[in-house]
Amino acid sequence: MNKYHLLLMVAVVFALPIIIAKLILQQQWYQGGVTNRGQLLQPVITVTAFSKPQTWQLIYWLPPTCDERCQGALFNLRQVPQAAGADSVRLQSVVLVADQPTSSNALLQGLELRQVSGLLRQQLIQLEYGLTSIYIADPHGNMLMAYPLVVGEKAILMQGKDVLRDLKRLLKVSKIG
Repeated sequence: MNKYHLLLMVAVVFALPIIIAKLILQQQWYQGGVTNRGQLLQPVITVTAFSKPQTWQLIYWLPPTCDERCQGALFNLRQVPQAAGADSVRLQSVVLVADQPTSSNALLQGLELRQVSGLLRQQLIQLEYGLTSIYIADPHGNMLMAYPLVVGEKAILMQGKDVLRDLKRLLKVSKIG
């Protein structure tokens, strides 16, 4: 009888953690950790106009008047590719405009301006975060993440660090660009 108790105890020692883990997952007591800083877009939106081989893009819609949030977004669009180091050749910052921008050229220096149609503007408005976010698009034109605009110098700098962190992770694991 002693051998059977020992065998039963060994079986319980190995089976108990599996049973407990299954129970925790079924009861949804475990919430997995999140490593991204931006907001994942669900579902991912594909915009063929943003398709550019081997290039990840930071995309921002320039409003008619550029307030503090807009200036912070333009600052981050200029700084993040530079901070990416060797990966900066795989990044491009794109500012979307409906017509000729009224903002000063100093704010837009070093950024690619791209005029877009009203149809594309309507697509962007329908996104969860609308036109008031910085978006990340992969080389296939899939808009993956959004970073809603923030106010305040510290918040703008933190947002830039968050964008850079997420982009570095995406570039590291990316097989498409």
